[in-house]
Amino acid sequence: MTDIELAAVTAYVKSTAALLAMPMDDARAERVSLHLQRTAGMAAALAAAPLQPHDELVEIFCPAPFPSE
Repeated sequence: MTDIELAAVTAYVKSTAALLAMPMDDARAERVSLHLQRTAGMAAALAAAPLQPHDELVEIFCPAPFPSE
């Protein structure tokens, strides 16, 4: 990530923290930004993987019926 992207992500983290009334100093906002960038990178790598439906052998999620009261 470039410095411009880091600044943009840090600004996003700070504004989101302010919106949620979460106190966050600059050092913590930068650490959160780095983790967010790392997570976005992993998500991009996963999304770019050429997977076919048969590559994911997970059952389709079917929730249990809601219990009646």
